[in-house]
Formats: sequence, C-alpha cells, structure tokens
Amino acid sequence: MKKLNVVIMALCLLAAFTGCNKTEKTDPAPVEPEKKITIINSISLYDGAPLYIENEDGKMVYNDEMLLGDSLGIYFVDNQMEQKEAIRLLSSGKEETFNFVHVIYYEKDYWVRDIFITDNTNFKAGIITQDTLVYSAADGTSATSQKLKEGTIVAVDMESKQKDTDLNIDFVNVTYYSATPFGKSVFIKADALSNSQADIIANQTITRILANKSLKPEIEDLLFDYLKPMKVTSYMQGKIESAYEEVLKRRN
Repeated sequence: MKKLNVVIMALCLLAAFTGCNKTEKTDPAPVEPEKKITIINSISLYDGAPLYIENEDGKMVYNDEMLLGDSLGIYFVDNQMEQKEAIRLLSSGKEETFNFVHVIYYEKDYWVRDIFITDNTNFKAGIITQDTLVYSAADGTSATSQKLKEGTIVAVDMESKQKDTDLNIDFVNVTYYSATPFGKSVFIKADALSNSQADIIANQTITRILANKSLKPEIEDLLFDYLKPMKVTSYMQGKIESAYEEVLKRRN
C-alpha cells in the first residue's frame, strides 16, 4: 500500500512538473516588410535655399543653405516622396507651417521647403545665355509675353529637346523658381541655354565674389585663378572677365 502511494505521488509530481514546463503556442509576431528607400536627383532653384533639421519637438530649425544650381537628392520611401507639413521655427520665435521634403546634400540629411527644389530626376542645372522668350509648348507659335533674363539659372530636362519642324526651331523644357512647389516649367529655344557644368560652377563662384565686398584682394585673385583652367563656354568666359574688371574697380 505504501508502495502504491509512493508511485501515485511520483506520478502526480511528474504531471505537475511537466505541466509547469509546458508553453502555450503563440503565433509569431508579424514582420513588417522592409521599406524600399531610393534617392532621386534634384536641383536647387534658389540661391541660399535654407536647409533645416528636425528638433525633438518635430519643428524645423535652420542649419545650412544651398547654392542656386546645386545638386541634391530627394528621399523616396516605397516610391513615394518623403515629405510632410511641419512648423518652421525662426530664431525670433516666430512659427510658420510649410511643406518640407526630406533630402540629402553633401552626404547629410536635411529637410527643405518644396518651393526651392525640383522633383524631376532628369534635370540638370543650366544657365540662360541671352534674354529669351518663354513658350508654353515646343511650338514657335506658343510664345508668351514673359522672358527669362540672361544669367538666370534653371533646371533643364535633358530628355525634353524637341524640334518645331515648321519653323526649324529646337526647344527645351526648363524649370525655374517661382515660389510654387517644385518650380515653374516652360519651354525656351535651346540655343539660349548652356548646360555646361563648368559654367554653373563658374557662375556660382563669381556671384559669391561680387556679393562679398569684404573679401581680401589675394583671396579674390586666388578664386579667379581657380576659374582660369576651367573649360567654360565663351559666354561664361565673358562673364568672368567682366566680373574681374568690376572687382578691380571696387578696389580703387
């Protein structure tokens, strides 16, 4: 009898032990699909376009700026542009709400207002080489009363060149700053445009030299020496020479 009780007790203990070690079956936690992140090319349409970083309150704070014609990248997540409305916080404490786009510029992440950049990956920076009429289509009969001035930096759609065969005119689609999201798109005659990267860099350089009257003469000369070996167009060479003459005049 005692032996039977011991056996029963042992079986009870075994059942209790195995019961305590049982684990309930649970469904595995759902794994979120990995987001596809891509970066498309963009062009700055505004000189000194502000770049922002997001603070701990989700507000945009000024951190840096871009030159007109600079290249940057726009983040796309699952084929959708990464953008959002957010508050811009000024140093004065004033707050305003704008639409911001997530970008990368010189390998750093920023947010920038959508009015200052392009959203077409085919764009490259170009410069208007002469005052030129604006056209609403690649058609010589679609001229408007508006003009783009010589020296205007624009973004050029490199795949948009079209010919009006009736008038034998080549047109190209360009986008420029107009205080509207991603700029205003128009057509101009292709021969009124330079898309030389050297021209863009040279134009950025002389613009900075002329705008900064406190530069020391030796620094100015160094910057102009930097431009000499660059393979610019004859149009930009003329602009460089004119800028140097202006610098020499203001030294006296």
